[in-house]
Amino acid sequence: MKKRWIAAGLLLFGGVLSAISYYFWDVQLMYYCQGLNRSLVGAAEIITQAGDSLWYFILLVPAFIVIRFVWKNEQWSAKILYLLLCISLSGILNIGIKWLTGRNRPINLIEDGVFGFDFFRIIFLYETTSFPSGHTVTAFALATAFSFLYPRWSFPAFLIAVMIGLSRVVLTAHYLSDVIAGAVVGVICSLGVKYLFDRFYIELNESV
Repeated sequence: MKKRWIAAGLLLFGGVLSAISYYFWDVQLMYYCQGLNRSLVGAAEIITQAGDSLWYFILLVPAFIVIRFVWKNEQWSAKILYLLLCISLSGILNIGIKWLTGRNRPINLIEDGVFGFDFFRIIFLYETTSFPSGHTVTAFALATAFSFLYPRWSFPAFLIAVMIGLSRVVLTAHYLSDVIAGAVVGVICSLGVKYLFDRFYIELNESV
């Protein structure tokens, strides 16, 4: 029940904050970021790579296979499965929301003067749909998962997630509201997967 209330609160708070950002902050912040120092943009280009879910699949899928079927360590394989499900389900939900909202990216405003949403876009082009930020979804899904698996690492995990999200704004790849929504989606998905693991009594932490 606690996770449900947390998810509901996050959804409400994130929705309100995203709406405020959309109407008051997004465009101004995007134009500001266009004039940022090149060294800062270069740092953001490096940081943003950590939000690409492909790297985690490349690392975690082989690790799961080896640990589950070769080493036969059920607890560690459960942890990796949890991480994989958090990334996968949050990514699927992210794609669905992108198609549903069809929001134009900052580049569409810069080059064509187009801002806003094109709901239920029939021709779905992942590269041109902005809401929510996929890198941010992945980053916050993993940060939330790590906070369950290793509570002591919660702060650095979320700090890295915030940096990844902000890097998307600095690079004008996304608006701030896209990042806010991405953070909410990532957290809620990991809470949902943890809820399912609890329901099926799958232990993720060492028994004390």
